[in-house]
Formats: sequence, C-alpha cells, structure tokens
Amino acid sequence: MRRGWGPAVAVAALSLAACGGEGRQPSHAAAAPPEPPSPSSPPFRNVATPTAYVGDAACAACHTSAAAVYRQHPMAQSFHQLTPPVAPLESPLYNAATGFSYTVLRVGSQWYQEEYLEGPAGKRLHDLRRRMDFVMGSGHVGRTYFTAQNGRLFQLPLTWYRQHGWDFSPGYEINNARFDRVLPDRCLACHGSYPRPIPFLEGKYAALPPGIGCERCHGPGALHVAERQAGGARRPAAGREYDNTIVNPARLPLERRLDVCEQCHVHTTVTVLREGRDAFSFLPSQPLSDQVAFFKVAGSIDIVSHADRLRQSACFIATRGTSRPLECATCHDPHQPPPALPERSRPCVTCHAAAALAQRLPPAARRDHIASADCVGCHMPRVRERVPHSVFTDHWIRVVTAPLPPQPPRRGAAPIEAYFERDRAGPEAAIYQGMGAVVYASLANDGRVLAKAAAALQGALGDDTTRGEAHFLLGLAYRQMGKTDAALRALEQAVRIDSNRPDRLQALARVYERAGRPAAAIAALYRRALELQPALAWIRADYADFLHAQGWELRADAESAYRTALAEQPSLDVAWFNLGVLLTEEGRLPAASDAFRNAVQLNPFLAEALSDLVEIGTTPHAVLTVRTLGAPLETMPVRARPPGAVQLVVTIVQGRPAAVFFNLPRRSSVEILEPDGTVVRALPAGDQSTLTWDLYTERGDPVAGGLYRVRVTRRGAAGQPETLQMFSIGIVRRPVG
Repeated sequence: MRRGWGPAVAVAALSLAACGGEGRQPSHAAAAPPEPPSPSSPPFRNVATPTAYVGDAACAACHTSAAAVYRQHPMAQSFHQLTPPVAPLESPLYNAATGFSYTVLRVGSQWYQEEYLEGPAGKRLHDLRRRMDFVMGSGHVGRTYFTAQNGRLFQLPLTWYRQHGWDFSPGYEINNARFDRVLPDRCLACHGSYPRPIPFLEGKYAALPPGIGCERCHGPGALHVAERQAGGARRPAAGREYDNTIVNPARLPLERRLDVCEQCHVHTTVTVLREGRDAFSFLPSQPLSDQVAFFKVAGSIDIVSHADRLRQSACFIATRGTSRPLECATCHDPHQPPPALPERSRPCVTCHAAAALAQRLPPAARRDHIASADCVGCHMPRVRERVPHSVFTDHWIRVVTAPLPPQPPRRGAAPIEAYFERDRAGPEAAIYQGMGAVVYASLANDGRVLAKAAAALQGALGDDTTRGEAHFLLGLAYRQMGKTDAALRALEQAVRIDSNRPDRLQALARVYERAGRPAAAIAALYRRALELQPALAWIRADYADFLHAQGWELRADAESAYRTALAEQPSLDVAWFNLGVLLTEEGRLPAASDAFRNAVQLNPFLAEALSDLVEIGTTPHAVLTVRTLGAPLETMPVRARPPGAVQLVVTIVQGRPAAVFFNLPRRSSVEILEPDGTVVRALPAGDQSTLTWDLYTERGDPVAGGLYRVRVTRRGAAGQPETLQMFSIGIVRRPVG
C-alpha cells in the first residue's frame, strides 16, 4: 500500500485541494506603516507549566450562565457526533472525473453516504456505503461529514452547503478521494476542542470533545479549577493583580489577543508547523509565529483569511497603537452568538457617528449614512469564496466603490509569500520559505517549481544537523523528483535527528528499497516504525509489500502483515489486491478470490487489473516465463475500454518474455508505477506505436508481484509531460527452476 506525502503536509494538501473558483483577490493594500513593538504578555501559570485540559463541563460548574449562552454560539457547534435531522438530497451527484455517483440515504436510524457506478442500461456495477458518524461545521456556512473506521475518522465525499444544499466536499470534484481522506489534526485543531491525540495517528483520538470549547481561548484549565476548588475564592490571591491560573485574553497585548483568533482565522495556501510543534501545541498568550509559518499565494489575500484582510483596513492601522484598537473582539463577542443585523453596525458608529459623517459627506451620500444604516453591508460586503457555494464577509473595511490603491511591488517571483515577518527576513526565513515552497510545489504537482524549491531549501539548510522536519520535506521532494541519492541523504539526516518518527522511518525505508540497500536494513526501519505506532496500517501494508517482494521464504510474514493492516483499516484496497496476488502465487485460489473480491468491492477500477492477470516465472534474478491467467472472479465491473485505447499483450520477444504495449500515440512514453506513483520502469518515447517492457525494474530485478499502474504520457507544447491514459495491471510472480 504505497503512499506519497504523509501527515506532515496533510493540512497543506487540503488547502490546495480546495483551490479554484472565486475569492482569492489581489491585496492592493498600500504599504502599511511598521507595526509598533508589542509588549510582552503577562505570565500565566497554566501556560508556563504543563497543565491538563478539563473540558467545558468543569468550566460550567462556576460559569453556568456564560456556558449556557456560549453553547448557542456557532463555534460551540463546530464539531460533534451526527444527530438527525439530515437535509435530504433530491437527486444523486455525479463525479465526472471518476464516473461515480453519490447520494445520501437513511437506513433505520442511521444515515449513510453511498457511492455507486452505473453500467449499461443503468445497471449498478458497484455500490459502497459509509455511515455518517461526525459533523464538522455549525451549518452557518456548511456541514461536512466523517465516518469512523476502527475509531479513525475519514471525510465523506458530500458536504451540505447553506447557500446551495448538497455538493462535493472541497477539492473532491478535482481529486475525488472517495472515502479515504483522513481527518488531519490541523483541521480538528480549528474546528474542535483539543482532543487527546494518539501518537503518530492522525484522525484517531483517545478523547474527542465536541465543539470549540473554553480552553481554546483560555488555555488548559486544570490549575484554575484545582485552586478554585481548594480555596473557593473567585478573586486573585493576595499580592496578585490578576488571576494567573488561567489566560484572560483581555489582559494580553493586542498582537497576542489577535493570535488567539488568528490561530484559526488566517487562511493561507500552505501551513508549516515549526520544528518540534504539533497541531495542538499552541497555547493562548504565546506568539502564533512560534507555532506555524503561514504562506499565501504571492500578491493575494483570501477573503476567508479574515485576520489578514482586517490588517489591511485603515481603521485597524490607525488605531492599533491606541488604548482602544479595532480588533476582532471589537465586533465579535466570543461568548455570545453573533448579533442580529440591526446591532452589527453598532461598533462602527462609536467612531463614525451619523452627525459627524453628515458634515463630511456630500448631500447625495448622507441618506446612506443615517444612524440606522447597515455599515457592515456596504463596507464589509459578502464575497463568494473558493470554498464551493459559500460567501464570507470581507473583513477589509473600506469604501468598496473607491479605486483601489496601487499594489505594492512584489519581492521576487516566488509563487508564495510569508505571512509573518520572521519568515520574510528573520534568521530562519530562508529555511521556512524553502519548506513552504516545497510543500506548495509538491501538492500542486509542478515539477519545475519543485526543483527550484528543493534547491533553495537544500541551500538554506547547508550543513544543518538539527532541523529534522526540513530535511524530511527535502527528502520527500527529492523522492518525488526521482533523485534517489539526494532523497537518501536528506532522509537519513532526518532520521538521525529524530529516529522516533514513523513517517520518516517509512520514507527512508522506501528510498532504501529503491536504492537497493540490504533487506535487513529496510526491514529494521519498517519494524521500528511499527513499534512506535502499531496501528499505522498504511505503513504495515508497505512492509507487507516489501516482505512479499523478498521471495518465497517470507510469504507467511507478508501475509500476516497484510492481514494485520487490513484488520486495522479494512478500506485499503491495494493491500487487499496484493494479498490476493500473494495467495494466488501460493495456489490458494479460493482465499485469493475472497481478497480480490474485497479489493474490487472497495475500488471497482481494480477489476481492470484482474481481467488479465499477468503471471511471470522467475529465478531471483531472471524472468523465464510469462503468460496471462484467467480472471479470478466470475463477475467483475469491467467497463469497455474506448476505441484507440492502449492495449497490453504478453509474449516472447527475441526469445525473452515481455509485455508489449501497442496502439500508442506517436512520441509517447510509458511508465510502470507503483500505486503511490513511484516509477518502477520508464520506457522512453519513440515514433513507433509499440513499446516493449522486459518485465524488469529500473535496477534490473524481475518485477515483484502486485498491483501496478501504467501511465502513458507525451510532452505538451510547454515541454511538460501530459498524461494521455492510465490503467492498472496485476502481476503474479512464481518461482521456477
């Protein structure tokens, strides 16, 4: 079960997946004056010393009325277990990229999202259901849904949007992840209270409290509760000016108050966690820039990036050095539900009274600026954003109809730019700029930008031996570029810095495999990763693939690893397929058919690889025979391939077994890939309509048994490879001689 980029960049993947449509606008902001130096925060003991979270119920014991009111706030309803009702879906939604259709249905008291594939005459070739277990979103903008698989949460393909109704979840129309998108920690860090995470296992938690709770803004509450329960007093202890057992954001300097909001209300294309931080490590009163590095598309500010838009406002710039600055809490009381429409302009008139405006404005404009006018509706209009079917309030307060000021000159030609000043010019700036650029280019699948970003990050790191995450990202970039030696060096450095990270160990094991390193060294990396977190099913499935490729002696270990991985995460379709291949190689055909049936039930497109399984007979170093096997299942949802599609036959070419691809477009090339995109063999382009593969890997070894993708490409007008066709093949490898 080969995978590409791991949890380290999952949040960036989600951000990029949502790209497209309206909403990202040029900033056009005049250069703001330098920010005044921010005074330090007063000390709070629940931040300075390790303190446990206690949950909202402990807060409500004393703050009963405030807690009751806050429960009506959209933030308090931002994540919870599904409770009916669920809005009906009138007609199924069709995903053109995959051919799947989706609907929402109720079975008894449970709600499900269902995927199906239609064949000729409307006959269903495939259907798959997943229960809707959790909801993210209060419904003010929308609600997206998650299913639990052995306690691990996966996003579902359909989201309900307040402005539109049901449609695909953000990014799914472009890249349909079906039921396999794990809930990233960073998403839950903004849409919920801090859970009790399970180490190295995103999407699965030992405790999962609902909504955004009190402690997200006030910090962990165990110390505060303990001292209150011990002393009973509600005022500060003698000699203290304030209660320092719990953060009160009102006592923080402006920048730290803004950080409390900006931890979730800055929206950028790429988010990179600082070295040593995780998605849940930020605490109120700490500088947010110590937690993350934000990078946005250069020269633009997302409408949904409320705090960034607010910082462009003349009202904010003019007041930020005063005792009454315009800030988030000026208009938004975090303890109260949003105000009704007539009330939301009240903060505006504290500075912009109607009488004063009447003296400044021409007569024609005065009627729009009476005391009851809706200031927000005109000066902070609702704008359609990249999130599908959604509109958001533009927090850049201005005269919207006035000409925009000239856009300040860009610094350089980088596709992204830093949000925090420390990432523009600080001592670590070049490293974090390189990390952000690598993530951006990798997820945007832009090879040229990735090469530049990797070179920049390599140069910024120099001889560094402390920044494990930067070396890890660099290694992943080089691996994606096919630069095995460079990837190996970077990933070895990442593991030397911290050998207790399963994702780094797995990535290094994969590169060791490609480099032909000793099997014992590779196995040791996999075993160490799984010792750290046995529930990482995708790594265990990778380990099973590795054991499977080693030969007959390790087949029992490989089968055990496949079955353990599938018990933890039964939705791993490639692992089911490769288990079926292993069982076929052993002659256990009924068990193999069961495994293949599970694979096809999860992913009907794998039936294409089963329709003509390729069997090769090999010694450890040579392919001696080749033939096709009959389909292992009596019925399969195989759709007819279009006329002119590339075809594959196995035969003998010049006395040697081979697979021949024919009907190729001229000047096209063929790549045989593992399911995660790792190149197994590249066949160079030519003018002929056929290409021959000798069934060996790039390193000259016989190809291992398992599932492979075939990608047919041709250079486009800009010189970039364009994918013309992709299809799957299955290979069974038997020992001979």
